[in-house]
Amino acid sequence: MRVPASLPPTRYDLKAGGYWNTPWLVLGLVLLPATFLMAIDKQAMVVMAPRIQSSLGCSLGQISNVISAYSFTYALCQLPAGWVCRKLGAARTYALACLFWSFALLSTAFASTIAELILCRALLGIGQAPDWTAALITVQQRFRPIHRSSIIAVLLAALSLGAVIGAPLSVFLMTSLSWRLCFAIYGVAGILLFGSLLAYALKAKEPSLPQNPTGPLEPFALSRLYTIGGAYFCLMGVEGFFLALFPLYLRNTFHLNMSHVGWYVSASYLVILLSKLLGGLASDMMLRAGLSQWRARVPLGMAGLGGGTAFLAVALMTSRSAAMLPLALVAAAFLGLGQISIWSCVQEFGGASTARLSSWTQFLGNLSVAVVPLAMSWSVTFMGNWRLADGILVVLGLAGVGALASVRGGIRA
Repeated sequence: MRVPASLPPTRYDLKAGGYWNTPWLVLGLVLLPATFLMAIDKQAMVVMAPRIQSSLGCSLGQISNVISAYSFTYALCQLPAGWVCRKLGAARTYALACLFWSFALLSTAFASTIAELILCRALLGIGQAPDWTAALITVQQRFRPIHRSSIIAVLLAALSLGAVIGAPLSVFLMTSLSWRLCFAIYGVAGILLFGSLLAYALKAKEPSLPQNPTGPLEPFALSRLYTIGGAYFCLMGVEGFFLALFPLYLRNTFHLNMSHVGWYVSASYLVILLSKLLGGLASDMMLRAGLSQWRARVPLGMAGLGGGTAFLAVALMTSRSAAMLPLALVAAAFLGLGQISIWSCVQEFGGASTARLSSWTQFLGNLSVAVVPLAMSWSVTFMGNWRLADGILVVLGLAGVGALASVRGGIRA
């Protein structure tokens, strides 16, 4: 629902919090560091999984359980994240979440069994779940509408950049020190960041946003959840290979050293980042050229999901690393296009239900990242090869393309 232009802008009590109420300072000292560090923390276990698997002597299925534990709790706890932010305020939620996830990382350094690692990763997911919601509310509170889209783009870039840098950094710390000390360093960094977030929460004035006047509300469009949300579930299931299994696949199948694994994983994240940026520009150019919203958004996503699935399926059946790696990077590029398309569809076709559709779409995507890689890893454990896992990806890709093809315009209120 659009806020009428007659509503007054958000006002800030600058005397109450001093410089902590300066929006650009909040961006530099709160939003960007927290978003960047969260992305590094999130990918640390994925990159170090092969070394941890060797250290603890566990199977591919068991180490996948550890990785998926984070995704499960992260997905589930996103549903009440908005309620928590409203009750505690975005600033307090940010600070408490940072403290919670920092201690979860420190605890990971002392875990000695698979069960303990699963518990630590589950707690990390709980701690990080409110983070993105708190960031969006902070942007909405602190920045004028003409700046908000640019700030969100900067935060998304920081999130992707954290994943790009986090892979080789985690490998360097692990090989130079140990995987336990790597988690301890990240945990200490989080506690230091908590000091900044605590000062912000105690000093800053939490501005209240103007409320929209009551008006006709569009019913929650379940058809959008089935089509757009279902397509995102399928997309993130395919992309979950890169988010959860890629390092394990490279290490166990091609026996690459950890330094090479870290760089290849970082390259896949960088390709996805660049693909999102270029895909967004291309989609907007098509819209400006006169194409309809559907033609400018949906076919790009169908091509991205279909192409990404096809290239990844072929890559997993390739027996030589020199052929597999380029195919995997091409697949990552296509999947980045799919992400841009789906989130554009959420904004274009969500209507008055955009906020709820966005929340549920994000929930379904993170749930898929938890479930699909776990199913793939256990299929490899039982079958002894990647054929069934490859079949799971193909089914998801076809289902996702079909769901996107069924997307239609928003329901009128």
